[in-house]
Amino acid sequence: MVRSTSVLVLVLVLVLMLVHPAILQCVTGDDANMKFTEDNRLQLLDSEMQFSLELLQKVNSLHPSENIFLSPSSVYNALLLAYFVSANHTEASMKQALYLPENQDKLDTIGAYQLEKYYQKLRAFKNSLNYQLSSANRMFISNEQNVRPCMMRLFNDEIEIADFTNNLTATVGRINSWVSGETRNNINDLLSSDSLTSNTNLVLVNAAYFRGLWKNQFSPSDTKETEFKTANGTNVPVMMMSIESEFSHLLEEKLEADVLELPYEGDNISLFILMPLDPSPTAIQVLLNKTDANILRDIINRTYTISNQVSVAIPKFSSDQSLELTPVLESMGIGDLFESSADLSTLTGAPGLRLDSVIHKAKITVDEEGTEASAATAIFANRFAVNSFIANRPFVYFLLEKKLNMILFVGVFNSPET
Repeated sequence: MVRSTSVLVLVLVLVLMLVHPAILQCVTGDDANMKFTEDNRLQLLDSEMQFSLELLQKVNSLHPSENIFLSPSSVYNALLLAYFVSANHTEASMKQALYLPENQDKLDTIGAYQLEKYYQKLRAFKNSLNYQLSSANRMFISNEQNVRPCMMRLFNDEIEIADFTNNLTATVGRINSWVSGETRNNINDLLSSDSLTSNTNLVLVNAAYFRGLWKNQFSPSDTKETEFKTANGTNVPVMMMSIESEFSHLLEEKLEADVLELPYEGDNISLFILMPLDPSPTAIQVLLNKTDANILRDIINRTYTISNQVSVAIPKFSSDQSLELTPVLESMGIGDLFESSADLSTLTGAPGLRLDSVIHKAKITVDEEGTEASAATAIFANRFAVNSFIANRPFVYFLLEKKLNMILFVGVFNSPET
């Protein structure tokens, strides 16, 4: 029998506009002295997790009663590209906002980024029979700009020259075509004809894709309509999938939340659902405010040793969303990245580039077959939640690459979409 899969995709686009020119400069005094160390890579992944949790907290605070879905990992990688082309005060503010270690300079971070990109390709090849996971970055740069040779050398895979002045329509189509290919034809028209102008000089694009089958698949015959209680107390109908099997299921006392892990085939990627014990309207935000990197790593570590028979029921749902991330990133202290005072001169040696807009689109489908989109604390080691997990009220979900503690996609499910 041929099994279909669901799709989860995300695209993030950063559009930068030219303001005025200036002089050349290098990334560091010696670009050839790049270090590809495992410590730097692990520190970068830790920084990404801290950023990811803060991003989710900020987005939820702005949309407290809505369903949310986004990829912090994709946002982070796109912003890393902006950091790599930044300089002076903008570089300093971005380094802090991205939680990058003080003891690492930009070249160290570029080395960590390149090393992780290499490992991603290895993991994708190794796990290609179990699931599909990919993430890619592109910098579409105006052919009227003189990209510095050192940047061409460092980002040969990411940089593409484009004509925004004389052939804008074709350039928009070219970017959309790249996005469509990276997302397996799930997002085909990311940019409209008026998304860019002849003044556009740089477009940073990140596209992410995941497709996987549940390790323990739900049977469609067990999917039934039931009631879902929203945060305001209203009961609404939802199609609920059910299964009874071995899962990691625990009670996280620090978060006062019921936690369930649903692994995908291959056991490297899992969907973690965190459901507050408190059903109050503010419960989700309270949970997110309490969730830090240490607690999340602890939850992940504990699931390696916890397995019990659990009766599970979760909604069958899909979400197709666009988010305006500019105000969110500004509230996270990203600095003057969106102002005319931004200094992004490392790319061409001409200060004046600034981030003009952030377009973030995400799509997820969760059904019976799957989804196509730190130390453990001893006191909790033997504390299990009850032997049923019924997600019939708002919850938070994380799509995690467990071994790396990497948050690939996150969401808040507040209500079935009608």
